[in-house]
Amino acid sequence: MRLSVLLLLLVMVGCDSKPKLTEISGTVTFKGQPIPAGDVSFTPEVSVTGGQLQMYMVKDGKYDSAQTPESGLLPGKYKVRINGYDGKQIPNYFSGKQIFNAVEEQIEITAGKMTKDFVVPDAAGQNIKYVETADF
Repeated sequence: MRLSVLLLLLVMVGCDSKPKLTEISGTVTFKGQPIPAGDVSFTPEVSVTGGQLQMYMVKDGKYDSAQTPESGLLPGKYKVRINGYDGKQIPNYFSGKQIFNAVEEQIEITAGKMTKDFVVPDAAGQNIKYVETADF
């Protein structure tokens, strides 16, 4: 009887715990310089990772998931999309004008804290397709 109660308690405790999130931070550079403003979004490969899209703002080339309410990502595979702006607010361009076209890549998020730096290729700065970022 005691063994049954102990097993039941262990199962109940295990069911209440949330999966541990990986805190991620790093830098984003373009042409050797930190981007003034931008964002890095992580879209999980749902069949493997589960979870939802997370976006972290970039300021002076740095982003950090610990600076957001949901401070991290579940371990797994993600598609990363990076946008970069000049940081000078003007109407319809809250973050400023784009300095390169959005770039995407795939990465694997591992358990624990993680640092991931992104280097945007120079070619992303050619033939920029300007997209309004909204006016707040």
